[in-house]
Amino acid sequence: MDTLLEESNLAFIGTEEDRKTKQAAAELEVNWEGVGQSPGIEIFRVENSRTEEGNPKFGINPWPPALYGKFYSGDSYIILQTTQDPNSDALLYDIYFWIGQESSQDEYGVAAYKSVELDDLLGDAPVQHREVQHYESEHFLQALGGTITYLNGGIDGGFRTIENDSNEVGLPPRLYLIRKTGRNTRATHVPLSCDSLNQSDTFLLDTEKVIYTWFGEYASPFEKNKAAELAHNLEISRSGHATVEEDVGDNETFFEFLGGKGDIKEKGCENNHDLPSTEDTKMYILFEEDSFIKVKTVDATQSNLESDNVCIIDTGYKVFVWVGKGSSMREQSQAMRMVQKIVSAMGRTSTNIVRVLEGQESRVAGFSEAF
Repeated sequence: MDTLLEESNLAFIGTEEDRKTKQAAAELEVNWEGVGQSPGIEIFRVENSRTEEGNPKFGINPWPPALYGKFYSGDSYIILQTTQDPNSDALLYDIYFWIGQESSQDEYGVAAYKSVELDDLLGDAPVQHREVQHYESEHFLQALGGTITYLNGGIDGGFRTIENDSNEVGLPPRLYLIRKTGRNTRATHVPLSCDSLNQSDTFLLDTEKVIYTWFGEYASPFEKNKAAELAHNLEISRSGHATVEEDVGDNETFFEFLGGKGDIKEKGCENNHDLPSTEDTKMYILFEEDSFIKVKTVDATQSNLESDNVCIIDTGYKVFVWVGKGSSMREQSQAMRMVQKIVSAMGRTSTNIVRVLEGQESRVAGFSEAF
């Protein structure tokens, strides 16, 4: 990692003028109006469009609550989690920017930039997290209720409003492979075909009005339970406009949605989204010298977490950016940006990155175990 840490010229970035400029920009973003005022989850999708001249134009728009926990693989999202501090009247913030595996570099860049903008608006108080599809942190998945659903493509491929009394936002018929990992469940969108089924897994077919669960002969009882639970939650969310048919077996209507019944495989594909291998923890300190940010390697000990430092703690599978209260604004503003470039250059695109503010260490899972 240290061979890729280069000096960064910071003539303007991180100055008081820069901070005021970012604060003003954040206040002009209409979609940030009223965010973080009460406990809960708020989600925004990065959207790209074209100007009249044909130039790309990126922005954000609120993600409908009916689709919370459902993300397109071709998109990037910003998730704000607001919680009540149990020891005071203050609100605590976590900002996640989630990167779909097929999201463009431009969308990723906008998600990162807008996350910083939201952080500025909330007074630099939030803990920031970079989350990558298939490698989400436990903390993020629990913020979504323990279940995440991956949709193929981008929103333009199938987003629509259902014509019914509930006027809810929905999707065309979708088939999901349900797999449980630890305390969390992943529902992965798979092709609407009998070829997607196998006898070792559980599946859920969502047609909006009817939700079907189909269980392979050798499917895990735990995954059967999670599929049934997910179907039940979908039914409740539609306020009487949907019903559930469980373990449908050879149900003709179910297979009509899949284009007809054919031979069903014994086994499915193994999950190849394992976490990156761990390695010895490495620690670096960022410091400013002659308008440049420089980095030095230090021992990975908590004694280096001094208030005037910004530290990078690399555990191999997660990178923490620890920001001391007395560190310079330039060091603070460059740390996340620098780490994102570093892990990208190293090919570690799945690595989670978490910014930890001094005094908030207890809120960040895995931080104390890094030493």
